[in-house]
Amino acid sequence: MNRTYLLNAVEGIATASGYTFYSDSEQRMPQQITAYPAVWLSPPQFTSMEGRKRGKVTYSLTLHAMNEGAKLSPAQRQQEWSQLEDFLVDLFAQLSEKERIAVVDKLKIKHSSSTLTTHGEVAATATAEVVTFF
Repeated sequence: MNRTYLLNAVEGIATASGYTFYSDSEQRMPQQITAYPAVWLSPPQFTSMEGRKRGKVTYSLTLHAMNEGAKLSPAQRQQEWSQLEDFLVDLFAQLSEKERIAVVDKLKIKHSSSTLTTHGEVAATATAEVVTFF
């Protein structure tokens, strides 16, 4: 149930920000991305649990944010990476305010110099540990 809540929370934040949301195995990304800007959430990884009837579950999340970039100059790509980074920071800040989320920890954002699909997009990848209540 926490996994479903987490997926729905990320999807809600991303779509409210104007991003098309996708979630599946990363190998399927090139075939499924059809619209930009896009967010791709890899399946959350269950990393730990504390408690039995009530407690916390920790998930490791990997989220890719992408926008069109095939015809951008290097300066425009830098600007787009900056915007994607701002979006990812905001997304995880909003996620940390959700009712069943205890904390978002160890957020890291990496800008990709290569594309994740065949579309030539600009991409940034965020990883974080998300602790949820049950």
